[in-house]
Amino acid sequence: MEDSYIYNVPTREIRNIECPFCKSESVKAIYCPPVLKIKRCRSAAAGTKTKFYRTREKLEVISGCSNCGRSKEEIIKALKEKKIDLKKRLEELKRQGFPTLITTEIQH
Repeated sequence: MEDSYIYNVPTREIRNIECPFCKSESVKAIYCPPVLKIKRCRSAAAGTKTKFYRTREKLEVISGCSNCGRSKEEIIKALKEKKIDLKKRLEELKRQGFPTLITTEIQH
């Protein structure tokens, strides 16, 4: 038997995102932030085991660009092929509380 609970219930909001072609923020998208979930598995022999996991953030484009006239499908295709901007990704990870500097000590 499994139970699934959600902490930090996701809030869906409509955001204006940057168009990959003209770089203006005129494309509307639905944004769902990452959510912390708990999954509990119960059995008579092993007892209850709890796993914590975080869902991925979701971005769903709902309109085309009103500035350059590109369609919704063209924007979705360009966003899928787009390379990740590392500076923006590091800022997002810092906001979410992840460590951004990983050090290892090597002993000889």
